[in-house]
This record gives sequence, C-alpha cells and structure tokens, in this order.
Amino acid sequence: MSLPFLNHASWIWSAEGTHAVPAPGAASPSHYQVRLFRRTFAVADPAAARLTVHVSGDSRYLFWCNGTLLGRGPAKGDVNHHFYETFDLAPHLRSGTNVLAALVLDMSRVAHRPALLGAPCSVMTYAGGFVLEGALADAGGNVIADLSTDAQWKVAVDTAHRFQNDGTTFEGYQGYYEHRVAAEAPAGWTEPGFDDAGWPAALVLYKAERYENRRDPTSPYGLMPRTIPLLEEGRAEPFADVFVPGGGEAPAGWRELLTGGAAVTVPPHAVVEVVLDAADLTTAFPELAIDGGAGAKVKLSYAEALRLPWSTPGAKLLGRQQPLANLASHFADESTGWTFDRRGKVTGWCDRWEPAGRARADGPAEIFEPLHWRAFRYVGLRIETGAAALRLRSVRHRYTAYPYAVTASFACSDPKLEKIWDRALRTMRLCSHETFEDCPYYEQMQYAGDTMITARLGMLTAGDYRLTAQALRHFDWSRLPEGLTQSRYPSRLVQVIPSWSLHWITNVRDYTWCSGDLAVARELLPGMRAVLDWFRRHGDADGLPEKLPFWNITDWCPWWPRGVVPGSETGPTCIIAAQYIVGLAEAAELCRLLGKTREADELAAEAAALRPKLHARFWSESEGLYFDRPGGPEISQYGNAWAIICGAAGARERARIMARFPQDPKLAPGSFFWWHAGFRALELAGSYDRMPEFLGPWHEMVDYGLSTFVEENSYWRSLCHAWSAHPALEFLTRVLGVEPRAPGFATIAIAPHRCGLTHASGEVATPRGPVKVAWREAHGVFKIEIEAPAATPVTLRLPNGQERHFAGGRFAAETKLG
Repeated sequence: MSLPFLNHASWIWSAEGTHAVPAPGAASPSHYQVRLFRRTFAVADPAAARLTVHVSGDSRYLFWCNGTLLGRGPAKGDVNHHFYETFDLAPHLRSGTNVLAALVLDMSRVAHRPALLGAPCSVMTYAGGFVLEGALADAGGNVIADLSTDAQWKVAVDTAHRFQNDGTTFEGYQGYYEHRVAAEAPAGWTEPGFDDAGWPAALVLYKAERYENRRDPTSPYGLMPRTIPLLEEGRAEPFADVFVPGGGEAPAGWRELLTGGAAVTVPPHAVVEVVLDAADLTTAFPELAIDGGAGAKVKLSYAEALRLPWSTPGAKLLGRQQPLANLASHFADESTGWTFDRRGKVTGWCDRWEPAGRARADGPAEIFEPLHWRAFRYVGLRIETGAAALRLRSVRHRYTAYPYAVTASFACSDPKLEKIWDRALRTMRLCSHETFEDCPYYEQMQYAGDTMITARLGMLTAGDYRLTAQALRHFDWSRLPEGLTQSRYPSRLVQVIPSWSLHWITNVRDYTWCSGDLAVARELLPGMRAVLDWFRRHGDADGLPEKLPFWNITDWCPWWPRGVVPGSETGPTCIIAAQYIVGLAEAAELCRLLGKTREADELAAEAAALRPKLHARFWSESEGLYFDRPGGPEISQYGNAWAIICGAAGARERARIMARFPQDPKLAPGSFFWWHAGFRALELAGSYDRMPEFLGPWHEMVDYGLSTFVEENSYWRSLCHAWSAHPALEFLTRVLGVEPRAPGFATIAIAPHRCGLTHASGEVATPRGPVKVAWREAHGVFKIEIEAPAATPVTLRLPNGQERHFAGGRFAAETKLG
C-alpha cells in the first residue's frame, strides 16, 4: 500500500483561504474560525466496499462518517511535525448515499495569553485547514471514487460556536471555553440526507506533503502518521450527587434524574442552579440531553473542588492559610481555600449553551457536549429559561484519557499505602491524554519534569511505551539553536528551564531500559549531546554550570522566589551542578548501550572529574551538609538529595547528611516533586526503609478526601498534578524491588525493601510479560515468591544481602534475617 500525502490530496478551507480575513458575513462570530466540511458519495455494495482515509486539520477537527463520530485530532505535534490519523470506514458504509463530514476549529488567528486564556498553548498552529486522502475501492482494490480533499468538497461557515473566557481567575493554558448557540448549527449536517446544495465548494489551498518528502514546500506542514492510539472515550456515567449552591438539598426530582429516573422540567421564565458532584476528579465530556428550551441559557462551570473563606466555621479546607507570593503567578486568593464542604462555591471556567428548542417524542432532541474534554469533580449547572419550558432528560459525563490498560498492582500490610497507590495511578491517568500533562485543569502542558514521573509509571504499570516515545520526540523537536530543549512542548510560548533538559535525558534513559527500544535513543543522541554541550559552554573554571540564563526553577520551594535556588544568578548551584553530572553519567550509560564505547568512556570520565569539584565547592564540614551555593549559608532538602544522587557524597558524607536529612527544619523544604529525588537519595545512603516515614503529605491528601495528588503543599492551585504520583514508582521498583538489569527487562533485578511492612505483593508490566512478586516476613524469616517471564535471567537480592539467581518462570526463596 502506497503512503498517503505524496502529491495527491490538497488542504482546503473556505473562500478567504489563509491569506485574507473573511468578510464579517462570512466569518464565525467569535475568537476561533470554525468551518464545516462535507463530501457525499455513493456506495452500491457496502459489503464489498473498502475505504481507508487519512485525516488531519489545523487546528483541531472532529470527523464523522454517516453521522457517526469516529475521531478527534490531530494528535498534538508542531507545524513541522503535523500528525494525521487513519480511519477504516468500511464498517460504517451503507448502501446508497454516504457522507464524510468534519468540523474544524482554526485557532491560528488568536494569540495565547495565560492570564486571559486565548488559544490553547499546547496546540501549535499555522492557518485553518482540513485535509483527507482516501479512495472508495471495491474488494479487488479498484478505485470507485477518489474522496481526497479538493473542490468537490463543500464548506460552510459555522456561526453556532463562539468562545469566551468568563470566570478567568487563575491563569490557564487550555484555551477559551465554548459558547454555543445551537439554533445556528444546521441540524443533521453530518448525516447523508442533509441538503448541502447551498454550500459552496471548498477552496483548495496547497498540496499536502509528508514530513520526509518536502522539497520546495508551499504547504507549511510536514505530515506524519499518528504514533499513539486514539483516546479512550467511555460510556456516559451518572453524577454521584447533586445539591444547590450553599449545600442544601437539590429540588425535587433532581436526585432521581441522576439515577435514570423521570426527566426534570424547568418551567418558563425560571432560574435553576444546582451543583453536580462526580465524587472523584475526572477528565470527561459533560453531557446534557434535553427537549425544548427555546430561549434558554445554560451554563456549566467546572471546578476541581469548592472554595470557602478560611474563616468559615466548622469547615475543613485543604492545607493551611499561608502567603503565596513565592508560588502564585497571575492570581492567588489567600483569603479562601479549596474544600469539599458543600457550602463552598464553584469557581472556574465555564461553557455556555443556548439550546435550539427542538423537541422529539422518541428521545432527547438535543445533546450538549463540548468539543474538548473538561477536568472537574464539580459542575455548577445554571439553567435560565425563556418563554418555553426546558425538559432535562439526563445529565452525565463520559470519561476520556490515554487508553492505558493498567495491569500492574500493589498490595501490602499497610492499607494506607494501598490508598496512595490507587490515587497515584488515577493522577497518572488524568494527566495522560494526547500528551503527558502537568495538570488537566489549568495547563494541559507536557513538561519534562512531570513527564519523567508519569512516563515511567505508564510504562511499568501498562507496558505501553507509545506515549513516552512521542514525548521524547516532542522535546527533541523543541530544541533551541543553543541546544537546550524547551521545558514544555508542544507549546506556543517558549519556556526554558535548563535542568528540565537534563530531566529529558533521564526520560530517554528510562524509556530505553523499560522498553528495550535502542533505536529511539540512537535517534535522540544528537539532541542529548547538544544539551550537554550547552551546559559545558556555561561552565565555570571548574566546569560546573554557573549563572545560567532562562528560568532556573528546580522545585516549588516556598522559601525561594518562583522556585529558583539561591545563588543561581551569581555562580554555580549544588542542585543544577549535580543534575548535570547525572546527565553526563546517564548519557554515558546510553552510549555504552549503543556500542559507542569511546564516547561513553569520555562522558563517564567527565562526570567523575566533576564530582570532587562539586564536593569541594559545596560541602560544609561544620554543617555536615551541602550548601546550595558555594559558601552558603543556604541548605536544602533538594540540594543534599542531588549531591548524594550524583555520587559527590562519599560514605562518610552520606552518614553525616542522614543525621539531619531530610527533616532538619533548617533545610529549605521542597514540594512533592523533590521527594522523587529524596527517596532515591535515601536508597543510595542505605536508609530506604525509612521511606514510609516521609509519606505524610500523601496521607494528608488522602485524609482530605482527594482522589488525586496535588501540585505542591500549599494547595493553592492544581489538585491533580503529574509529578506528585511518584510514590507508586517507589512501591513497584523498591518495595517490590523490580527493575530492568538490561534494556527491555531482558534480564531482571529484584531487590525488595521491607520498609517496616510485614508483606507486600504486586505485578510490574514489562515487554516480555508481567513480573509478579509476593514477599512476607514473619518470626525473623523472609519468604518471597516470584513469577517472571520464561527464559529471562533474574537476580534476586534478599534484604540480608544474599543473592539468588534463576532463569525466569516461578521461583521461591526464604532466608533468616539477622
């Protein structure tokens, strides 16, 4: 089968094309331009027909065949790496007239502004357009009709979709929310029987081109096949509860509506307000099904939690009231906090809908569902009717996320750890869609630091490596001419955090070891070299990175302005210097796996030479700790963790650090993110069994009733944040102790840590199959049972240091503990 987009299909749009502004009467009446496309064709024998199409759009599209929504896209990339989706339409064909239809949103004419939303920061765009390549063929492959986008397609200017930023308070990156005027939408336009005789022919823009086939391009896009599956979209589920603002009981009939009972009728000239509670935070499409309601105005407001003043009597709020100057950016309300107390207020962005007022006897006449999913636990629903009554038949939500099929598990003698496991996995799921995301509510942006957590968690829990491979390439595509990757990508706004480029190298290392795919590491090696060379060029006389440009945040420490470690503007810092050393060592490790022994030796030698220099510049003999900058006086949890991780701290120094680390009150505290390094430092210092002592912040979140883990411990903004999911990694890789000893788990190391538990069991996903571990300690005897993939060498290290070796399959061992 030949590849699509080789000098055949063309991008299409409406009459103004990409070089002009549409006339006021031929434009969508709001921020984005929205176009509707149709192409009808005849099918004589659906059973014998074959039709595969390749589809893309700028900026976003929804695609239907014969009224059935088949997909949304394109997957997020950038203009030069623009993805297309492939759909097999044969199961959807029918005898007679058929139609392909697409709704396309052009966001290119709207700038992104975090404080005021604008266009989504993660959707990189050039100009409005739609492209499809495919031909209807018979069973023998003979072409019956070429359906590729050209002037035979028809187009209409959509006037139903408008967009707004009502309720903008906290900064946001996910783009305007909707205001849909349903009467302006042509009813049934995605169906074959719709009369499109009045629609003009689409304007042909330019030939579509594959990324690798561009010569002297007139098209701005380098088209590439989508590398991840379509998102999971679940069935509609009911909300768990409903109440009125302020916490009172909902009006009669509403609770029954949630459980599938009779419809609720809102009479003419009335206002009804309720709060819908999904019970847990979710990422989903809210869905309202109604009859009637001409002249009504419906508003859906979305919130992760409710807000109450800190002074509210008897209220349980998340966290504690504190100054937010070093944490918040555009907005922070220090007078109120988040709560699940029903007296709280729904505060957040909203969708607005004006129903057309249609009616049907056999089911709902209209269904509202936004074009893009929303993140929420609570939905504030306000219905204001006009002269006609509105009959609400159902109000539900459909879960959507990256389709991870999680097979990993974890159980242990402490039920509180199992609760952390459950919430960590939910956090990972809700922060994984078309890219990894830092948070689903505010930004929906893929950051290298957060991705370092959730990518590894997705690989170990689901054995799915596709979203991670895409993320690694995204960051490689983001690299600036100077060599660094951007800290988040895809992104309209350039943001650079130098140490996040080093986290990208860690991402590549983790992917290689988990997946066994050396080809991606080989592909990305030039980019990793460029990152390391940038740090070399910014080294001081000792070779330690100093006075780095850009934003040098390392973690949300409340003592540091905007998370920037003291001393970063005047010289080297312990944290970033240590991270650079680790980057060198990880790149050396990858080069060795790729057979580049000489380069590996050079990088390893460079790292080895820097370790004593870091020690000399930052170690304080009097404090028994590493300073954050040469000479101090500042000391931090994060700085000392990285000094251990990079290998600068010897056995003597590690012992002295452990006397004060991590809980000495003089150590600048980190957020939840830093503990990913902190737990690793405990292991390297021989103190990992203390790990559960430091899970207090996660237990606090569970006790508050959160179903996901928050960004940082002031609770000021995001209540679902990827980087806080990392305790689940501890449970799999250190409590169960399962890690690869060769790429792709071709050989496996199992070294369980007891951590004060009496038993633990679980399963880790690998490319070769699951690894199951169950251990138990009783009466001074440690027993373990392992089931590993066949013909896979396994080295078991028991808690007393003894080693056992077996060749895969089932294995059991026991030993007396000292």
